[in-house]
Amino acid sequence: MKDIENRDDVIALVDNFYVKVMADVALKPVFVPSMPHWEHHVKRVYDFWDNWLFQSDAYNGGMMWVHMERHKTHPLTTALFERWLAYWMTTTDQMFAGPKAEFVKTKALEIGQIMNAKLNAH
Repeated sequence: MKDIENRDDVIALVDNFYVKVMADVALKPVFVPSMPHWEHHVKRVYDFWDNWLFQSDAYNGGMMWVHMERHKTHPLTTALFERWLAYWMTTTDQMFAGPKAEFVKTKALEIGQIMNAKLNAH
């Protein structure tokens, strides 16, 4: 199995991940409000990972605000973060192996932990 080598690989990973997320009855409602502008949303996700993996300067901006806004109407609970992360990890493992694949899993865990702590701190 090959490692993540380019933007096309990033797109394939993100697209396959979202197929699984959108089939999940617990996670799908979190993403449904993004459907009217799905292409914009998913392009930002492509750009985010492309920037981290290949220093493309494709991603501009932070992600926390939009997740905080969504959390107000569709709470992103710890359980949902765990499901999201499990889909990311398994999708990555099914498609890729190597340092870049390990990096996206580690970075997703880090991001998930930070976002979960900020959104669900009591």
